[in-house]
Parts: sequence; C-alpha cells; structure tokens
Amino acid sequence: MKTGMGPVRKTGTKYTTDPKYKEAIQDRWADLPDGRFVGNASIFSHKQVLFVASVIDNAGIAELIDGWHAEDAAAKVKGPGGRPRTATVTTRTALTLLLLLTAEHSAQLVDEMAFVAMARLSPESAAYLGLDGAIAAVNGSKRSKEQWYSPIYRALRRALDTIDPKPHTSTKRGKFPTNKEVDEMRERWTADELGVKQRRLELVNNELIQATIDMVPKEYAQHWQGDTCIDATVVPAYGKRGAPFGGTHGPNDPSAGWYRRDHAHNVVEDGAKKRIKKAVFGWDLTIVVQTNHEPDEIASFPKLITGIGMTVPAKDLIRTATDIYTDMSRRGLQVGRVVGDRGYGASAKAADFQLPVRALGHTMVMDYKTEQLGKGSGEEFGGAKQVEGAWYCPSMPANLVDATILLRKGEIDKKTYDLRIEDRRNYMLRPKEKPDKNGAVAMMCPARGPGATARCPLAEGCSTTELDDKAVTIENYPDEAHRGAICMNKTSVTIPATAGAKQAQDLQYGSKQWAREYAVDRNGIEGTNAYAKDGAKEDLENGAKRRLRGYAAQFLLIAFTVATANLRRIQSFRDEDLRAKSAAHHEVRVERKKTRRENRRSRDDREGAWGDFSYAEPDESDEPAAKPKRTRTKRRERVAPPS
Repeated sequence: MKTGMGPVRKTGTKYTTDPKYKEAIQDRWADLPDGRFVGNASIFSHKQVLFVASVIDNAGIAELIDGWHAEDAAAKVKGPGGRPRTATVTTRTALTLLLLLTAEHSAQLVDEMAFVAMARLSPESAAYLGLDGAIAAVNGSKRSKEQWYSPIYRALRRALDTIDPKPHTSTKRGKFPTNKEVDEMRERWTADELGVKQRRLELVNNELIQATIDMVPKEYAQHWQGDTCIDATVVPAYGKRGAPFGGTHGPNDPSAGWYRRDHAHNVVEDGAKKRIKKAVFGWDLTIVVQTNHEPDEIASFPKLITGIGMTVPAKDLIRTATDIYTDMSRRGLQVGRVVGDRGYGASAKAADFQLPVRALGHTMVMDYKTEQLGKGSGEEFGGAKQVEGAWYCPSMPANLVDATILLRKGEIDKKTYDLRIEDRRNYMLRPKEKPDKNGAVAMMCPARGPGATARCPLAEGCSTTELDDKAVTIENYPDEAHRGAICMNKTSVTIPATAGAKQAQDLQYGSKQWAREYAVDRNGIEGTNAYAKDGAKEDLENGAKRRLRGYAAQFLLIAFTVATANLRRIQSFRDEDLRAKSAAHHEVRVERKKTRRENRRSRDDREGAWGDFSYAEPDESDEPAAKPKRTRTKRRERVAPPS
C-alpha cells in the first residue's frame, strides 16, 4: 500500500524490516508542524490583537509597571560600569501576548508566548506590538521559538519584580528548595516590600478587572445598583503538593499553603485530629461578584467579578475582603448590599470588616453560627436586646427569641418558624430617622410613635396611630429597677454604629426577603466560581496551566484568567441574552429563564442551604436492618446430549 508520502504500515502486517518503510517513516518527522498541529496554532486576527491590546491599554497597567520600575531603578545605588540594556520586548507587548493566550484558554506559559511571537502573529500585528524588524531576527535569520523565549521572559520577569512582595528564588528545575533556601527566601520578604509591592500588585490586577467592567455600555451597566456577594475559593499551585516527606526540603512555592477542610467544611488546623475531606496546596482567591438588586428578577446586566484578592488559605481572609471593597470604592463603583457566608460576618471582628465596609456605604446580609443565634451575641443597648442582627424589645417571648435555635434542632418545622419570624416584627425597634454621618441611628420602642406594633403600659398614650388587631400586648415588661432607656425615653434611643456591629444587618434574619437575597446571591457566586473553573474554558482550578513560580506570578496569571472570564460573560450577555428579535421575543426569553430558575429551586421539595437545619432524631426502637443472606443459585443439572 502506497500513499503520496511513501509506504504505510498496514494493520496486521509487518513492514518493519522494509528499509524503504523505515526511511519513509523516519523522514516524516520533518513534516510535523513547527510547535503545533492545528487549532491554537492559527494566526491571531489583527482585530483580535487590537482588542486585547486595548484592554491592557485601558487598564493602564503597563504604564503603571514601567513607572514603578523607573522609580525603583532611580532609588537604587548604582555601581560602576555596565551599559544600560535596552528592553527588546516591552511590558505592554508581554502582557498583550499573555492576555491573547488566556483569552483563548491556552496555558499561560512563556513557551506559549514565545510561539505566538514566532508563528501566530500576522506581519501587521507583529509590527503593531514591536516584534518586527531587527528584533525579529538573530544573525540574519528569523528568530526561533527558543530565541524568542529569553526576551519575552525578561520582559515578564521585569514586570513581576516590580510588583512582587514575596520574591521567589528559583531552585534547580524539578528540585525542591532546602529548608535553608526557603528561610533565606522568606527573609527577603521585607515589611516595606510586603506593603508597597503588595499594593502595587493588587492595583494592577484590579485595574485589569476594572477595564473589563468599563466595557459594559451604560444602558446596561446602570441597572446594577451596587449589590455584591463575596466568597473565597481555593486555587491550586502547580506541581507536587506541599513539601516532600523527610523534613529537609520545603515546598516548590513557599508563598502557598494548605487548604484543609473536614466533612462539615470547617478549617482543619495543623495537628488537629480530624478526618480531612479536602486538601489542596495553593491559595485562597477572594472574589466579589455583582448581584441583582431584585433577586427574583433576571438581571439586565452581565454579572461580573468586580474585585479579587489572594492569600494563603485561611489567613488574612477578612483583611483581604475589606481591602477589595476599599479598592472598589477608589475605583468609583457603586455601594449596595454585601452578602457573605459565615466566614465573613459571623467570623470577623467588627473593626476589621463590618464597620469599615459599612463606612463605605454598604449594608450587610449575613448568616450566623449556631452559638450566635437567639441572644447569642450578648449585645444590649439602652435596655434593647440584639437578636440575630436586629434590636428588639427586652420583653420579646423566649419562643420567638429562640425560633432559629429550635428550627436547627428540629423542634419546630419551617412553617412554624416563618410564623414566629413574622411575630418578631411586632417587637422590633424601628428607626426614627436615617443614620447620621457616623452611622448612629435613633431607634423607637415598638409601642411608641407612628406605626407602633405593640401595646405597653410603660408607653401608654405614646403611640400616634390607632393600633390594629395584629399589635401585641407587652405583658412581661421590665420592673422599674431594670428598665433601660428604650423603656424610659418618650421618643427614641440613639444606638451608635459600634453597638452590636458584628452581627448587625439591615434585613430581618430569617425573613422571606432575607432568605431570597441571601440564597440567590450565594448561589450566584458559587456559579461564578464554577464558571471560572470550567475545565473547557478558563480552567482556573488547573495549576498546570500556570507554571510560573511565586506569589506575584500566580496572582497576576489568575487575575488575567478572571478578566477573561468577565470578557466571556460580557460576550454571552451580548450574543445570547440580547439576541431577541423583538421586545415580545425578549419577554418570552426572560419568562423562560424565570421558569428554569423556579424549576431548579423546587421549593416544595427542598429548602435552601441556609434553612436546611432540621434533622430526624433516630428512634431508639429502630434496629439496623439485618444484612441479607447471600443466596446461592442452584446449579442446573447437566443434561446429556441426545445420542
């Protein structure tokens, strides 16, 4: 059998002894394409190169890095001799090549960037990026991929050194650094650099993300009202996990750490005797995502990631969250509600997270740990008691105070719980006016002023409206010796922002509105995490696509990945959500989305994760089912064949 390329080995036949076959098959290796087969070896269109470069330009990150590099160079004490090296590849070009690869979901490797420079740019694009002319040749010949590698790596390394708070000293390839080398590396992480360069790194990464947010036309962007959800997700480091056994060597990347969780998703500390369900060596990536103000409506804008931060797992999580919201304020983004799981509102110190974020203008929606339910906060002010984030009359009955506790124990059902949460409203303090500039707000007793919801002998004649039948009668009011200002003042009590700040939230915990906003926003950010980790797209969970060592390198590559996830969401919103042929067609598409959402919720069959607290106590009379005895199938008797 012959083809245009010589003899071909047939299935089931041997041509290995045929010298012509051997010559032909050995010659074919020259026919392999340079570096790639098809697909991502295609030439980038000049239009795409212009677009990707415009993202870098609009973010202004190349200029920032070059400016800082010049500052650092001027501050250094110069030694004698040496001529200045002219950069052959600019920071802007290196970042553009990196974003080109990230946008097509290729690996973020310098080797890939070198291949793009060698074979994947049109002459027009190469000229635009400054990769033509003298730089494109070595000794009169076109640069190979290997010859492109060094100038591109130097450009990227120069940029990273300028923004790297934790410089990584490379060891021999494939070798773990010794403990001494790790200690020496960490000694170079000075407090000054950790401060200045950390801010530089975060600024570069978030300005890149802001450039994607700015692409959304005003007619759609204006529908976002500043509401967000925050969460942290683990991203793995490349290579073997952690340090090798033996204790003589450290991990390949000392800036990373262990993410360990048990079956209940609790952090497993070093030395803790707990069964570890999930262990990843890498970093915690904190992300903030836009959410819709009306959770039951379909968003009229693409819900993008608005800010990111990266830390060692379970370290500096709260500081990172506060820094992200502070940076979002610097960038002029709107303020709205902030939704976070129990790792934020329930775990943070008020001075570290709640107070500074509220000072920016945000409101909080949060969940609580079991020990924080009821009067678990222990907060009181002026005689009023804080129960699950809100201020209530000190005479609120115990069955209402402990409603969530009883639900989680399974002692009441969800229907009873909802009724008790509604009954709590009658005992809730009401704001008399808006908070002042310091966040303090005047609160009224539920039996005083317009809109009173209770009758109390201590406030007789203080209500300015006629009470309806739903108003409750306060019976077990405090005696004279234990009455606070909320019972004695005829108008209101001013509660400062610091009082009960840790658990305070604007929505009544457990109410239907709270449940909708919390569940929808939390589901939204989990969906965003999965979106960015899609193995067929950004593949954020695949450390093999990000092989540069070091904290700054990894954070920068991850920021580029997040930026392309935003770009893909914008594309999807433009090409799918807005492709309706008419207004009527658009309404049909919106209703179809709502129906799909309702079907996914299946509210009649299951509850959201926040309310899934009930469980069935095992009946002591129940006995485990006996293990069924294995029955042996009777072998059929052999029948002799007919003679």
